[in-house]
Amino acid sequence: MLDVSQVYNINFLEEGMLSVIPETIIIIFAFIVLFLTFFEKLSKSNNPYYLSLISIGFSMLYILMLSGRTIDGFYGSIVFNKFSVFLFIGILFSGFLTILMSNNYINNFEVPLPEYYSLILFGVASMMLLVSSNNLIMVFLSIEFMSITAYILTGYLKGNARSTEAALKYFVLGTFASAFLIFGSVFIYAATGHLNLYNIHFFIVNIASKGFVNFDNIKIYLAIGLILFLVGLAFKMSLFPFHAWTPDAYDGAPTPVTNFMATGVKIAAFAIFLRIFSLIYNFNIMNFNNILWLLAILSMSFGNIAALMSSNIKRLLAYSSIAQAGYILVGIIGGGYYGYSGTLFYLLAYVFMTAGAFAVVIIFENFDLMSLDIKKYSGIGYKYPIVAAAMTFFLLSLAGIPVTSGFMGKFYVFSAAIKSRYNLLVLIAFINSAFAAFYYIKIIVQMYMPEKEELIASSNGAQRGGMSGGTNLDKPSGDFGIVNGKINEGLMIVIFICLFFTLLMGIYPQLFINFAHNSISSLWNV
Repeated sequence: MLDVSQVYNINFLEEGMLSVIPETIIIIFAFIVLFLTFFEKLSKSNNPYYLSLISIGFSMLYILMLSGRTIDGFYGSIVFNKFSVFLFIGILFSGFLTILMSNNYINNFEVPLPEYYSLILFGVASMMLLVSSNNLIMVFLSIEFMSITAYILTGYLKGNARSTEAALKYFVLGTFASAFLIFGSVFIYAATGHLNLYNIHFFIVNIASKGFVNFDNIKIYLAIGLILFLVGLAFKMSLFPFHAWTPDAYDGAPTPVTNFMATGVKIAAFAIFLRIFSLIYNFNIMNFNNILWLLAILSMSFGNIAALMSSNIKRLLAYSSIAQAGYILVGIIGGGYYGYSGTLFYLLAYVFMTAGAFAVVIIFENFDLMSLDIKKYSGIGYKYPIVAAAMTFFLLSLAGIPVTSGFMGKFYVFSAAIKSRYNLLVLIAFINSAFAAFYYIKIIVQMYMPEKEELIASSNGAQRGGMSGGTNLDKPSGDFGIVNGKINEGLMIVIFICLFFTLLMGIYPQLFINFAHNSISSLWNV
């Protein structure tokens, strides 16, 4: 016969395991994929690729089955709720699209396949753990787990000097940011005596309402801790001036990995910052909104100016992601129900329009049709009309043109900021959005309205590329990466999925914003 303590332990274990089953599924499959390295025939086939996709599907299915429940696991260190569900879906889509992009791309390099796919899955699991973390130690461990996988994946192309250099820079700067995170956690713990975010929240509420004698001293320690913590998270969110790793890492990493960092890492970083901001930063300990206000303006302005001067498509998208981070931050600054839900909407929209753009980049990069130089895109609107049209739509969405998800994302975050009377911030953000349209349209113009000399040079470059050891094209007029009669199905699927959701979120955003509203409601269940 069980006593009360035994029953409690059983219930505690059940709740704890239920809260992490989505991540556990991904981790189990990651180890299975890694185990394939012991079998040469299995590891060289597409088994790691398909197993990785299956793991994403099983995890998504479990999340949807329990989407209406709130589960606190491991003494509240992990929280599975509607907020987690929304972000899990975004992260799983990021991982799913990255894996689809990787199939043909990674096969062109002499690198181990199972290890690559297992690292992607470990990265997905760490991102999911991060967004559901409710404890400062769990936050730090999840960020480190996520960062380690990103460092390895960035330098995964063995013998590629750019990839190795990018990974080293990313690692050095990432380690520096981790120091800020851990020191920030120490100061927060010293001020409050708690590591659980809810307990820190209640501690601040109690001492503020009861007029605690040493509240000023506590505020000093807490403010130092929150500033240090913000610096560490700003690095992961690619906010200026903590963005230095972004252009080099995005440019040097394999392009599918670049997409993974641009979408998955950004979602996870903004999600945990949103959770912490709503619970802790939102108090009048320091006027953190002014700090975020400045970071948003600097990120938008620097990102757009640097992108305008870039001639490399991956570096341009890297600088664009810094500007996009500034727009997303506007929603958090706006705050409240509409600001936070608009932020979630924007993050999900960003996954699809960014992944779609990188899929198009891979189509041309994968088969040596051209380099990453934007000038080499001259005339591809006529040679590859479907791919060029898709790229145009994704770029217009990133620019925030109506009937796209990017427009609706900006609309929601800007509207929330206006309601909170941040009119000047919105005006600056709007001017930046208009300015950003120049470099997105620059690519479109290059694709459809090239100068005659550039068109001839591009055609010659494409022919030389096909003969220089890359995969040759039977017909220059092929589309969607038709190589020797074979179609790259993975990239086709990515582009169609991204086109569908980018358009759907633009013309019928209510479905997604309602989902975001319901998700945000669980943030205040403290």
